[in-house]
Amino acid sequence: MQLQRKPLKHKYFMEDINRIIERFDSGKFLKQYWPYLSGGVVLVLLVSFGLFKFAISNPNKAQAVGSLANTSDASTTTGDLVPRKLDGILVKSEDADLQPFAVMVEMHPDARPLSGISKASLVYEAPVEGGITRLMAVFDATTTVEGVGPVRSARPYFVEWADGLDAVYAHVGGSPEALNRISGLLKFRNLDEMGMGKYFWRSAQRSAPHNTYTNQELLLSAIDAKEWKPGSFDAWSFDDATGTRGSIASVSVPYGGSYNVRWQYDSDLDIYNRYESGKLFKDADSSVVQAKNILVMLTEQRVLDDYGRLYVRTTGSGKAILYRNGFEQDVRWSRSPGGNLQVETSDGKTVTMQRGTTWIEVVTDANKMPTSSPSS
Repeated sequence: MQLQRKPLKHKYFMEDINRIIERFDSGKFLKQYWPYLSGGVVLVLLVSFGLFKFAISNPNKAQAVGSLANTSDASTTTGDLVPRKLDGILVKSEDADLQPFAVMVEMHPDARPLSGISKASLVYEAPVEGGITRLMAVFDATTTVEGVGPVRSARPYFVEWADGLDAVYAHVGGSPEALNRISGLLKFRNLDEMGMGKYFWRSAQRSAPHNTYTNQELLLSAIDAKEWKPGSFDAWSFDDATGTRGSIASVSVPYGGSYNVRWQYDSDLDIYNRYESGKLFKDADSSVVQAKNILVMLTEQRVLDDYGRLYVRTTGSGKAILYRNGFEQDVRWSRSPGGNLQVETSDGKTVTMQRGTTWIEVVTDANKMPTSSPSS
């Protein structure tokens, strides 16, 4: 039941006010109410002392009580870390799901040494026309990379892999099939040097067409200018190394000629070093190209035109082999249209990658699946 407040009677209220004023004016106020005032002072001192003692013995709680305006979530002040979606590296939560950059990079011998590849979180390598391979290097938006390239043209299967990551796709033109594929993807983040040249530069130290580059600063400025927002993709499962090492020391992928690849496992550092044509593969800044996971996926190809341009299947499923921690594991890859590549065991269980860079070696001929060698 709600209590009702009785109205004050104006007459008696004013009489009380007048009596208080008379007492104060006559000096009787302090004498009459001094015991109450002195008791109040003592009470204030006791409370203050108690709060001071509480603050000394409970500094964390005291801060919460006495500084409500400055309190913040512990996750932002203590730096709690979560896996980054792109490669599983532990980062602050606000950096875990940023916009990836996918940059087309050529592998022609005249383009070597490449720039920026050692800093990529994910790399797709697949054949293109002429028996050569090409890379799609994927970077996290927080990765500092001063130069990536040489940047080359798009192919439809790389477009589809980039679309599955909701990535900004940087390239210089493309095959007719690739450009048609891009035009049919309404939300695709297309960054073509043909028409958007301010986000790239041409190096005077390299001859065309091996002289186009971009970097993190230009890619970020493109995101701002285009007002592209981070998309979403199905991330892989990641974990840390268990300490156990396998006996597979070397993995060779026979693309052919100067494109033959060998990954040499360093068991002490638990990492794979890349070799190309028998030589340690390094960036232009002498950084060694390394990976934590090597996934070799088998698919099919067919020739599309007189130039030898290829169709490479990216959807459905197929055989794959995963190398991590010195172990070799038979797995399966799968991908739905518009989705990210997934890796599973033969009975459909999710395969866990190690935190760090993954290289996906795409093979379109079963006779060119990798060979592995145990440590001596």
